[in-house]
Amino acid sequence: MALKLRLKPCERVVINGCVVQNENRRYTLTISNFAQIIRGSDILQEEDAVTPVRRAYFLIQSMLLDPEVAATGSGAVAAMMAQLYTAFARPDIQDRIARAMGHIGERDYYKALSALRPVMEYEGTLLAASPSASPSAPAASFQADGIGHHAGG
Repeated sequence: MALKLRLKPCERVVINGCVVQNENRRYTLTISNFAQIIRGSDILQEEDAVTPVRRAYFLIQSMLLDPEVAATGSGAVAAMMAQLYTAFARPDIQDRIARAMGHIGERDYYKALSALRPVMEYEGTLLAASPSASPSAPAASFQADGIGHHAGG
């Protein structure tokens, strides 16, 4: 089944590592086969990946954008996701993490990122509710040593 992307004026999308930018009007782009796709608005910048969930999101995003990272990053992302699964007690959040892990196994990184977005929002509410929480402190244990990064569009 074809995927129809409705692009806003000047919107960017990355398709199989290639940045495509729309002109000054709305446009519909039809993708007829499987491709690694991410909208520019869904791209997380490396400097914003300062929490455990954001670090996992960034690594999965890097796997989507760069086949070399996809080839080498599966062990690191599996370890990160396992730590996240045990760190959160809410069953709905654990379900989201499990779904993301399943999508990673299928190499469908966009769906993995989509599954993690609510987890990232929940993590943000937890950090906002805790006045002593430092967002950059917990991320240290989730560094993906030896994994290359791609900043995206």
